[in-house]
Amino acid sequence: MKAMLDTIVDYQLRELILVPPLFIRLVQDAIVNQYDLTCVRRFSSGAAPLPPRVIEQLQEKFPWTGFKQGYGMTESCSCLTAHSPDNYDYEYSDTVGTILPSTELKFMDVRGNEVGEGEIWARGPQCAMGYVDNPQASIETFGRDGWLRTGDIGRMLANGCVQITGRIKEMVKVKGVGVAPAELEELLLTHPKVLDVAVIGKPDDYTGERPHACVVTATGILPSRKLCDELIKFVQGRKMRSKWIHGVTFITSVPKAGSGKILRRELKTHLSDLQIPIAKI
Repeated sequence: MKAMLDTIVDYQLRELILVPPLFIRLVQDAIVNQYDLTCVRRFSSGAAPLPPRVIEQLQEKFPWTGFKQGYGMTESCSCLTAHSPDNYDYEYSDTVGTILPSTELKFMDVRGNEVGEGEIWARGPQCAMGYVDNPQASIETFGRDGWLRTGDIGRMLANGCVQITGRIKEMVKVKGVGVAPAELEELLLTHPKVLDVAVIGKPDDYTGERPHACVVTATGILPSRKLCDELIKFVQGRKMRSKWIHGVTFITSVPKAGSGKILRRELKTHLSDLQIPIAKI
């Protein structure tokens, strides 16, 4: 972290293009306060979703800066959307910007109908044509019509910006209703006793799956059955029944890739080895 901060100051960098884990360090690491970062005029984020709470802390700590981010995936080879200069502001931080030139997006339901909010399909010159020597995977991801099925759920806002609302492969299915883990994670991160969290689906004989929260407690807060119940009730008071968490497991850290993406599969695999008994309702 020190080497990065030294580089920013030595070269008076005006824009920082970072992944979410580094933004988290910027707002939480005490060493940052030892540096004059007024040279920075804009932050640019990508590779994984940046939690709203971190964006709020970023704006609070660096109020003179702007903010932008883009959206893409490996198969798109580049961005599909990005904030334009008119949107370099925290006001638009809950979106991934506008569609890039020569790029098309549409939002599709499971039946292949275009809808207001659904899976994002993309087409453009930056998108790959398929996977080498894997025609079956190519058809599943790119179809026969050349539209890239991103697996992300999104919608177009009135201001022309695209908002990502979930991920199909990560959805928790409660009685057939899809619940986006990110929605519950964003809520739990607003709780003062939660430092980090990942929500996964746990198999349930009655509902199919139920949302389960893996929580890293804030500094000085000890895991307890009482806190489990407190977090469960916290969600109950703010979300509909299908989105209630039905268990909490306390962990020391949320497993993430270098880009900041939560490794949910790893959590599911090792859930039985985690720290504390699960509080169920």
